[in-house]
Amino acid sequence: MTTSDGTVQGRTQIHGTAPRNRAFTVVLLGDGFTAAQQTAFDTACTDFVTALTTTAPYDRIGRSINIWRVNVASTDTGADDPVAAGGTGATARTYFDSTFGGNGIRRLLVCNNSTALQTAAAQVPEFTVALVVVNSTVYGGSGGSVGTYSLAGGATEIAIHELGHSAYGLADEYAYYAGGNETGHDTHPAGEPAEPNVTLKTDRSSLKWGWAVAPTTALPTMSNPNCATVDSRPSTVPAGTPGCFEGAHYYHCRSFRPEHNCKMRELGTPFCQVCRQVIQARTKVTKNICALTPGRDAVYRYDGSGTSWTRIGGPAGRLYAGGWGLVATNPSSGDLYRYLGTPDSWQYIGSAGATFAVADDTVYGLTPSKDAVYRYNGSGSSWTRIGGPAGQLYAGGWGLVATNPSSGDLYRYLGTPDSWQYIGSAGATFAVNDDTVYGLTPGKDAVYRYDGSGNSWTKVGGPAGQLYAGDWGRGLVATQPGSGDLRSYLGTPDTWKVIGIAGASFAVATDSVYRLAPASDAVYRYTGSGISWSKVGDAAHSIVAGDI
Repeated sequence: MTTSDGTVQGRTQIHGTAPRNRAFTVVLLGDGFTAAQQTAFDTACTDFVTALTTTAPYDRIGRSINIWRVNVASTDTGADDPVAAGGTGATARTYFDSTFGGNGIRRLLVCNNSTALQTAAAQVPEFTVALVVVNSTVYGGSGGSVGTYSLAGGATEIAIHELGHSAYGLADEYAYYAGGNETGHDTHPAGEPAEPNVTLKTDRSSLKWGWAVAPTTALPTMSNPNCATVDSRPSTVPAGTPGCFEGAHYYHCRSFRPEHNCKMRELGTPFCQVCRQVIQARTKVTKNICALTPGRDAVYRYDGSGTSWTRIGGPAGRLYAGGWGLVATNPSSGDLYRYLGTPDSWQYIGSAGATFAVADDTVYGLTPSKDAVYRYNGSGSSWTRIGGPAGQLYAGGWGLVATNPSSGDLYRYLGTPDSWQYIGSAGATFAVNDDTVYGLTPGKDAVYRYDGSGNSWTKVGGPAGQLYAGDWGRGLVATQPGSGDLRSYLGTPDTWKVIGIAGASFAVATDSVYRLAPASDAVYRYTGSGISWSKVGDAAHSIVAGDI
């Protein structure tokens, strides 16, 4: 019932290698596991890690996450299960006082949040979120300042759903509260919900996830024909189509969710695109936009809100960024330096090159004469030659590609020196995101997406001026060749949406797209709705996005 009913045994890191001061850190706390049952808790934690790291989008961003197990021995097994909420009446003396029946609903499993937060902070001071794993096979869980889940069937699905609440502020997308067509939940009361995945609005220009909705998708996309009950009809549009689907946030009508189904609505299904975007943006806790001042005399990192920036370095010739971090060239010598995470802390890692490209695992460089490609080995100033002459390098989460300097043909690096695969013919430019590479034809009259094997590509769009790729949205934006307006690719061929006006350049981060104004006199951030952008900074020479 209290902390006198158990003892903290210790902590163990069970996943992740991210720097502790920069990681998204999950702490798993055991409750209702006796001293003799600690192996069962260990197994439950291992199961959680396996499930989380194989669930999108965590399967792509797992390198940002550290997971710790905190073993706690309770006096008794299980949790309280009050009769008043339909339980067995069992009571259990446990360290975090876990109990089913919160708000009279048996599945609502709660604990002493203060004790859980204090324990997590004492064991892993840099923790981001705490989840209490309750040793009971009764179905239950909850989200809030602390998440809880039981070891019922599908335990890891419960855990990942509750993590959505506790770590990311996601709402439940189901259209009931106590489990059925209870009274008082016909229509959502007035007042826009704060959570990013539910809304009362269906106006295209102000929809909080408007960036994901195709211009041809009707809003609302599905309306409930009978507000006295939950709408259980199948989707009227293909699975995975973002729009506005009525029935969410515990109400049958007047509240909308982004897709017909989502893990925040039904366990065992994938997260919808909107929830995946929120998870990606909030899991990567590093600041991800940097700018070089107009005179190239200082490097600044955006602090993440308002118009606040922090100076992190002095003069630079050019900035490059990606999943591996931020690098900059010395403006005089061209030598390459890596940013180490604190202002004015940079490490010399190599001499000058014609160009560089940052992937998720390292940085690649092309020699000044463009006669060889090198890969940084990760320490000191040691590099390995991995290929011969190249025209240009492009890198991202998917890997490294390079153009042949004579023909312009595109080759993908396969991971071992001098092992490259021809994947396509010449293009005006290319852009690499987390899952593939995109190319713009030499005449800039069409955008193509690499299919992943051989040299097969699929046309996904028409004329474009420039391509930019990254983590946000579907991973690709492009400028229109005449106006310079920015369009976002929505994931299916020839489906694009205008999201902003022209800029000198753009950078696709994890949370949004950033724009350097045409005169380079201001930096803007896309709000996610319509073509609305917010000013976040003043003049800059250039901007880059990455895990910085």
